[in-house]
Amino acid sequence: MTEEFKRAGIRLNLFENEEFDFQMIRGLGVACRGGATMGECLSTAKCIADGDLLSWVKEWAATAARVEEQAGRLIKQKVRSGARDAYLRASMYWRAAEYYGFFSEPSRREHWESSVRCFREAAKLMDYHWEVLDIPFENIKLPGYFFSPPGNERRPTLMILSGFDGSMEEGFFGMGFYGLEEGYNVMMFEGPGQAAMCHLYPDRPLMPEFEKPVTAAANHVLSRPDVDPDRLALFGLSLGGYFAARGALYEKRITACILDSPIVDMLDYFAGSPLRNLIDLPEADYEAVKQSMPIFRWAIETFGRRFGATTIAGIFDKLKAFNIEGREEGITCATLSLVGEGEGESALNQTEQFFENVSGAKTKRVFTVDEGADAHCQVGNLPLACAVVLAWLKEIDWGSSS
Repeated sequence: MTEEFKRAGIRLNLFENEEFDFQMIRGLGVACRGGATMGECLSTAKCIADGDLLSWVKEWAATAARVEEQAGRLIKQKVRSGARDAYLRASMYWRAAEYYGFFSEPSRREHWESSVRCFREAAKLMDYHWEVLDIPFENIKLPGYFFSPPGNERRPTLMILSGFDGSMEEGFFGMGFYGLEEGYNVMMFEGPGQAAMCHLYPDRPLMPEFEKPVTAAANHVLSRPDVDPDRLALFGLSLGGYFAARGALYEKRITACILDSPIVDMLDYFAGSPLRNLIDLPEADYEAVKQSMPIFRWAIETFGRRFGATTIAGIFDKLKAFNIEGREEGITCATLSLVGEGEGESALNQTEQFFENVSGAKTKRVFTVDEGADAHCQVGNLPLACAVVLAWLKEIDWGSSS
């Protein structure tokens, strides 16, 4: 029997709905670097009807708008640090509102645009150099950011790649901040089908050959004079654990790869998804079920757009191509495999399989409930996860001066 899809062992118990509870942990997790406050999250949570997607979107959008307005007032009052922090929080609250939106309604794109806008307003108030990137890829442009510490010297560079729904802006609150503080350049980018790309290019779904956008991003970043070409690391989060594995398998200019967590078989990874229980639902019944089950409408729209399918069967058929099983030994760079013990059997098994079969220097770390880091992507303890990554990079001498 296939195990139920899991996200975490620890619960907040703010909601009976487990996914709402996990998403609240995720929202609170970025508080460690100013992406949220406990009070704003809890005051929002108490207004959300348990399991009600429309309520989730409405309340997070209200909080985001209020905090963004606060940031604007602080700008006028010349309170630079307060405005920066408020914009950072507003960016993540808009992201939370966007998460449960429907692609068939304009508000989902509007909330995404608001998240991006607030993040960029915050970046203007930081002491780092930063650029918005448009990376040439086939006949389109891949979005990205490049951040660097003060100074013009060549530095090791972290390329951060999220997964199914994480945004580039959200990724900054983990290894973005921590990498910059350790003196690394930080590049965040997306490939087809990811968070920003679903809005910018809705007809370009996730692609199994994700080494192609990784190579496009590597070409771009390695053309810069402030990037050390011998110290290029790729960090993949969530489904980015598959995307980064593909990148490391084929893009040999990557000298270190962090996978949180490694995915070698995406079909198996999603085998316990509740969506699979409806795989035999006749397509003629979809509209009626969408009306009675908003979560079904959300799942069909969200998974469908990201994978380029219109039915549940079509989505799971697409997943079959996202597979590197039997090819892991082709990954020869140093790898760090991360996973939380609360993520479930498939994530734990695939992490072990990947770790056993890659060829290069390798390290594995399983985060525990006792550490408060057992959740998917360690959203409950980002400082610990990032410290583990940075310590590993020091251990393999990746970030040392050449």
